[in-house]
Amino acid sequence: MKKIAILLILVIAVTSITSCMTAEKMNEIMSSWKGHHFSDLIAAWGPPQQTLDDGQGGRIMTWTETHSYTAPGQATTQSYGVLSNPSYHTTYTPGQTHTWTNTRTFWVDSNGIITRWAWRGL
Repeated sequence: MKKIAILLILVIAVTSITSCMTAEKMNEIMSSWKGHHFSDLIAAWGPPQQTLDDGQGGRIMTWTETHSYTAPGQATTQSYGVLSNPSYHTTYTPGQTHTWTNTRTFWVDSNGIITRWAWRGL
């Protein structure tokens, strides 16, 4: 059980460290589209999963991706008794699946120009 806790803490720490670097990179990628025509974005990323009118003649276009990661299960065996008559007990902790969704949204004005953006999930 201690090994699982240590592994979980390590994964959280590494994720936190790399998220900062990845967030900066994602901001660069998203901001690079500002001022471009939305057709250039569609040519590069494919069609969005959702397009909404913004109520001012423009559009709100959203791309989403769902990701998952399964941490492996772990078996722990403990021995009890004396060397001449040992007994064993094995406990299995099944793997856990973690799922998250990335969302990339762009606001497009009435001329088809990307004016702003937002993202969630790395």
